[in-house]
Amino acid sequence: MAIIQIASNDFKESKIQWIIISMIAFIGPVLWLTKGRKLIIKNGEAQRNDNTEKTSLTEHYTQLIKDIGTPLKILTLIALALILYGYLARAFNIFFFWESKSIGFGLLLIAIAKFILDDINARRENKMHRIVFYLVFGILCLSIFIKGLIAIIIPNSDAYNKATELLKTDSELIDEVGEINSFSYLPSGSMGTHKDKYGTTGNANLTLIVKGNKKYIEKNVVLVKELEEDWKITPLN
Repeated sequence: MAIIQIASNDFKESKIQWIIISMIAFIGPVLWLTKGRKLIIKNGEAQRNDNTEKTSLTEHYTQLIKDIGTPLKILTLIALALILYGYLARAFNIFFFWESKSIGFGLLLIAIAKFILDDINARRENKMHRIVFYLVFGILCLSIFIKGLIAIIIPNSDAYNKATELLKTDSELIDEVGEINSFSYLPSGSMGTHKDKYGTTGNANLTLIVKGNKKYIEKNVVLVKELEEDWKITPLN
């Protein structure tokens, strides 16, 4: 309307100048309503996306590995060295400290659990998903707890004491390893007992290192306990 009035009437100043100004005044709001407002929304969305942009997995783990502390690095190296020695000792008949393998795996579980915990903390800062890693961390902690519990309970159990007592008198075993000096102080395996008004029954499946003066061997022993009887070794099928 303003453009028509300027063009159809006498005007004190430049008609072209004011027509351009009027066009700008008209086109500006139209562009804002039709185009500009949408662009502003898109820019806003882009800004929000930039603010919430997730760190890539490559960047996340690259930084996480860089931030690994010296104690965790040392613990991991010790664990791997113990595991490696445990396998080499068995392969090359080095009859010393065979428990290193069990200790190494235990330390490795602790190192992995610490790494997963650091990963969870980093994911929290980077606003990344953490549920699966909480689950993995929980499983690792449970495994460490169970291994520690087994290391305490089994060597102090009646089943273990009876197994070592019977193995010391096993002539075939003595012929193979020589005079038995000791057994591993970190046996592995499982054990269960049931007690009721009639008495106690149970079974145990133990793996222990037999240390003879000729050689070491890993021996799997299965024991059962019947009512009113002591633990006894059963032959493996």
